[in-house]
Amino acid sequence: MASIVMYGNEYFGQIDNGLTPAHFKYRFLVEGDSWMDRSSMFHTSLLQCLAPEFDSANEDVMFVNVSMFGDTMRRMGSQATDDFASWLNDDLGWTFDAVLLSAGGNDFIDAARDPAAGQGILKDFSQQPQPISGHDCIDRNAVGELVTRWLDPNFKRLYEVVRNSRFHADIPIFLNNYDTPTARYAPAFPGGRSWLEEAYNTNHIPAHMWTDTTDSIFNDVQTTIAGWTFGRDKVFTVPTDGVLTPSTAGTTGSDADWLNEIHPNASGWHKLAKVWHATLKSTLN
Repeated sequence: MASIVMYGNEYFGQIDNGLTPAHFKYRFLVEGDSWMDRSSMFHTSLLQCLAPEFDSANEDVMFVNVSMFGDTMRRMGSQATDDFASWLNDDLGWTFDAVLLSAGGNDFIDAARDPAAGQGILKDFSQQPQPISGHDCIDRNAVGELVTRWLDPNFKRLYEVVRNSRFHADIPIFLNNYDTPTARYAPAFPGGRSWLEEAYNTNHIPAHMWTDTTDSIFNDVQTTIAGWTFGRDKVFTVPTDGVLTPSTAGTTGSDADWLNEIHPNASGWHKLAKVWHATLKSTLN
């Protein structure tokens, strides 16, 4: 029997076709954004690369994926009592071994790109002296509000759904730590919007500051995620930062380990899957 990756709405059809969840070595409930869901309809994903890692160790795994491309921690927390909670509270005759979660990255990216210039987490330098470092490009008050008003409370809500669940109160939660991308015009599909590149242009951040600014943003992302482990039992970060080979500034397609500006390509997912597999195995065994 091989590992299987399915969306939540495919589960009962799989049961009708003979799926036996109790026969798997591990069963994971997966929630998150495109780093857990498919990053593109026509490319592989973390879960599709992680399943063979377990198969190679002769350990079959069942992934039930309730992730959604583009999702945010804000939405996951606000809807954690819906479908996510049902998987943890319904009597299915078996239990999950862990929750795998990827959240927070889109919240930061949206807060950089979507507001008008100077209204998000980036300062607008159209009429300002030029920044000295990427740290100077970030509005620290806006980051603080994003984290304390939106991200931390919504992770707390999701965490409490797990800890108060009927059958899964003691299972571990593994958090994606992302990796740091390169700002460039490389959207998910031709003619689409980029993410960081668009945000930096909107806020008139000099091109020579883009790498440093991205480092600063993703340091905040990773600091926020690390903060979710403090004082909470069985919450772990997966050390994915620094795993991928960065893409080259100015490229517009798949480059190094990145499919586009913020999503890994097949080689990137394979590298990340090895880190996830090692972390899960060392913690669950």
